[in-house]
Parts: sequence; structure tokens; C-alpha cells
Amino acid sequence: MLRIALFSALLMLVGCAPQPPAAPIVLIVTATPRPPTPNLSPTPVIAPLINLTLTPRPTATPTRSPALTPTLTPSFTVTYTDTPDPLSAVSTCAIAPQGGFATLYNRDPELRQALGCALSLATPVNGAVQDFENGRMVWISALADVPSGTIYAIFNTGQYARYVDTWLEGVDPVQPSLSESAPSGRIAPIRGFGKVWALNAAARNGLGWALAPESSTGAQVQRFERGELVFVAALNQTYVFLAQGSRWRLENAPF
Repeated sequence: MLRIALFSALLMLVGCAPQPPAAPIVLIVTATPRPPTPNLSPTPVIAPLINLTLTPRPTATPTRSPALTPTLTPSFTVTYTDTPDPLSAVSTCAIAPQGGFATLYNRDPELRQALGCALSLATPVNGAVQDFENGRMVWISALADVPSGTIYAIFNTGQYARYVDTWLEGVDPVQPSLSESAPSGRIAPIRGFGKVWALNAAARNGLGWALAPESSTGAQVQRFERGELVFVAALNQTYVFLAQGSRWRLENAPF
């Protein structure tokens, strides 16, 4: 026991004795460099949408384009032509036929339609007639309200030609230059008849030579839209001259 105690005391003495300082251990640590911290711009602060004041977009009222109506160009124009009622045609004319012309006009619906409405009153005029181999010539001093002498060459074919009387006494010859060529029993017309006959081959060839001298007569004339009515007192008959087709006919209608 004593030994043990001495040994323990010895150990204690040894442990308490000063010890030389231990050499420091230097550790060299090589660290992997950290990557540089990026210089980040500060995150912009976005105002909450709820705080934004938005200008409302105008609500546009849709405007519909008006429907376009196509304009069509007709390839033709339809014209309705009604056959006029002869009686209504008479009532709508501003001027009515007169005397024997009225009797003839009102009794013949076809004549009313062919002549149309009267353009003048029935007018008394001076006249002359002359018979030819193939027809007749009639002269009137005025064409109703038209103050110019008029000559009708009336052919037996049912056609006629109308000429303005341009013969002037003291200026034009009384007899045409062809008068000396007249065959036996025939004569050449003179004055206004002679001038028309000599200057117009159609009248001369259509009528032939005159059978007798001209004779004077009274007459009545009325103009219509499409022709004339001429009453010749020497014949006591009325000539109907239709402009369409230059046709004529003689009516027993005394004025």
C-alpha cells in the first residue's frame, strides 16, 4: 500500500513538472475561390395592377354601311304602245276638225289614227287644178296657217309629192322651156305648175303632159299631225293627204 502511495505521488510530481511547449502545427489550407457575386440591378418595384388608373377604351357603336342598291343599266328600254281609242283621241285633241272635215274625220277611225290631231283650223284659200295624163296637180295659196303656196303632184299610183310654190310673176317665165315639145293634143303646164313640172323629173315623168289648161277654184285646208285635208270646190270632194307613205285618197265629203 505504501508502495502504491509512493508511486502515485511520484506520478503526480512528474505530471506537475513543467513541460516544453509543443511546436505549433501550421496548416495551409487552399480554398477554392467563390465566384464573384454578380452586381444585380435592384428588382423594379411594379405597382400593383389594382392601383393603376386605366383610361377606359371608348365603346364604339358599330356603324353598318348602308346596303347598296345596285344600279343596273338596262340593255333596252321597254316601250308600251297602246292602240289609242279613236273616240278618246278626238276628245283629247286641242283643235277639232271643222265642217265636212269633221264629218269625214269622225266617221273613220282609221283616218283619225292615221292623221292624228288637227294642228290648225280649217282655212279658206285660193286654189287651182289641172288634169294630166297620169294624174292631177292642185295648187293652194296657203297651207292653212302656213302662209306659203303649195303644189301637190297627185299620181294615179296612189302616191303624191308636195312642193313649195316658188314661182314669182315677173321673175320666172310663164311657160317652161319644154312647152314646145308637147305632142299633139297635149300641153305643158304654166306658171307655178309649169315650174314644178319642168324642174322635177319625178313630177314630170309621173304625171306626163297636161290634158287641159289649169282652172281656178276655191278650197279649204286643215293641217294635222300626219297629213292634210284639202277640199277642192271645183271637184266638190276632199283630198286626204297622208304623210306616212305619201299616200292620198279622194273622199266624197263636201265642206
